[in-house]
Amino acid sequence: MVPGRTRATTLVAAFAAAALIAPASAIAINPVSFSQVGNLSIARDAPGAARLPDGRVLVAGGEDTSSNDLNSTEFFNPSTNSFTPGPTMLHTHGYSPVMASLPDGRVLLAGGYDGSEDTPTAEVFNPANGTFSPVGNMVQGRENAPAATLPDGRVFVVGGYANGTTLNSTEFFDPHTNSFSSGPTLPDFNYSPGVAAVAGGHILIAGGYNGNGGITLDKAFLFDPLTNAFNPISNLPFPIYYPAGASLPQGRALLAGGANEAGDELDTALIFDPTTNSFTTNGIGTLIHKRQEAAAAELADGRVLVVGGYVSGPRAQDTAEVLSVPSNSFKAKLKGRKIIFSVSNEGVASAADSSSKFATTAKKKKPKLVKTTSKHGGPGKIKVKVKLTKAGSAKLAEKGKLTIKAVYTPDGGLAAVKKLKLR
Repeated sequence: MVPGRTRATTLVAAFAAAALIAPASAIAINPVSFSQVGNLSIARDAPGAARLPDGRVLVAGGEDTSSNDLNSTEFFNPSTNSFTPGPTMLHTHGYSPVMASLPDGRVLLAGGYDGSEDTPTAEVFNPANGTFSPVGNMVQGRENAPAATLPDGRVFVVGGYANGTTLNSTEFFDPHTNSFSSGPTLPDFNYSPGVAAVAGGHILIAGGYNGNGGITLDKAFLFDPLTNAFNPISNLPFPIYYPAGASLPQGRALLAGGANEAGDELDTALIFDPTTNSFTTNGIGTLIHKRQEAAAAELADGRVLVVGGYVSGPRAQDTAEVLSVPSNSFKAKLKGRKIIFSVSNEGVASAADSSSKFATTAKKKKPKLVKTTSKHGGPGKIKVKVKLTKAGSAKLAEKGKLTIKAVYTPDGGLAAVKKLKLR
């Protein structure tokens, strides 16, 4: 039996609410989409994954189709979209290990279920010589505890499950001392939330499962490592646990797959937008394969690898897929009453009021100074006229300058904003 998932599924079934209805994705010309890559050499439920300095991804641990906890690893090569076997770990970090890339190029592997306990053992993989070496034990042996690397190089380990209990504790791994220390207490008892590093040096913690109360969570927080505070943000569109979390370009994050309140595997993909501190499915395709307990790792080219996981029936999965997200980075300059956009993808360029609220329902409290004008185009240059309202023309005449917004939204992607001064 699989320890973490079996416990969670049983509890969820007991407390299940209405079935999840996934929101429809908006139609887009070049949507955020998933494409299949080569299969793993062995099916892995609840593995870990982390990127190496050379661009490859180390995939480690998990459980096979017979629920055997694995001590094997393999490498994903993004240039060939294929997997090759890797070295054997020192310890078995089978079901749902802690895994994260370190600033010095090493990869941390810790915790997980080793076949008999939620192990506290930890080790690091050194890609320079292809070997594992031991480091200090975790403060608490735990499984289902996702992790992310902080700007200062430490690894932040979030919640998890141990000895029949959902945890609300956290801990830090310091790569300079190769040791763990206790961290702040979570707002909820929580295992298997989606976790990823996002803009501002924060860590996104979204969803998860409170096994002590039998509740699938829809709450989301940003952890601030400078204050050790968990700051609440907009809730997820629906409760979810076991999603695969990974960072995206421009400080965004992906939550892929997972399970709903009834314990059913999902093929949904959510993107966290740091400009609104909220989540969207607009223009985002679904996973090729439904999966919970998958692992995810960002690739050097901005794509995200989603690998392995669990599906009822076939159990452990050997499939893998990658998410491609159009870049929303752009340049903008004013030439008279026109904004000249320089974009790398096809999309919509807009001139807008500096006080307008994109992707929110917030009411505008100030009079509108700029009429929103948009034009579809790219890649390359897109020219958009700036049209002022009467209030905008009056303010420009009075102040001699006016702040406006240049907004670019790639097809199937998320909006990015730059402020410009109209004089």
